[in-house]
Amino acid sequence: MPANELTVGYANHTIHVARTPSGARLYVNNELVDTTNDLEADGDGATLVGVFGDYLQVEAFVKPSQISVRVNGQWVTGEQAYPVASD
Repeated sequence: MPANELTVGYANHTIHVARTPSGARLYVNNELVDTTNDLEADGDGATLVGVFGDYLQVEAFVKPSQISVRVNGQWVTGEQAYPVASD
């Protein structure tokens, strides 16, 4: 079954990602911060990106079978969607 929605808490904020047949949406604290018609991430880039709070950057990686979220480069939920290059 495809992952269609994910809600996660981070530092007193609520992050919600919704995947629909026509695209995906990213909400922070019930406010829409990004939307796309792409159904999944392309390459190593995030599907959705937004900024909230004290300059926190949230990235959502939408795949057919999972949705992953990271904030300021740290994975909050879901498996690491893509390998991270080491220094």
